[in-house]
Amino acid sequence: MKTKLKFSKVVVFCLALVIMALSVVKGAEAASASSGILDGKKFVGLTGEKGKKVHHEDVLSFSDGNFTSSACFKYGFASGPYTATVEGDSIHFQAETISPTHGKMVWQGTVKDGTLIVDYSWTKERWLWTTHREYWFKGSLAE
Repeated sequence: MKTKLKFSKVVVFCLALVIMALSVVKGAEAASASSGILDGKKFVGLTGEKGKKVHHEDVLSFSDGNFTSSACFKYGFASGPYTATVEGDSIHFQAETISPTHGKMVWQGTVKDGTLIVDYSWTKERWLWTTHREYWFKGSLAE
């Protein structure tokens, strides 16, 4: 009986070590995902609503862990925090920006070889209906 009890304690101890190791790995991944690796970068390019031919200039910038769209700033969309991860020779980012009067925008993009390609959506909830639109951006790293 004592042998089984000792074996159980060893198994519980080993499981605890595995759980602690996994939490350390998850913490390291979270740190790299929010490290501000795009800070100081600006991308100049065109943006537009998916399925339409109208294009506008925009500057997407990253600073102090925040993301900003110059074209959306005039509609009250403040800078929002971003997360970024490195995968091979690409950097993937996600961000959310909010306007007190125009709703929220959710951004997802990839930087590769100095080019940023982004898909983003705008959602504005109203009393009777919700507006939802899909957009794109493609730009180059500003020197």
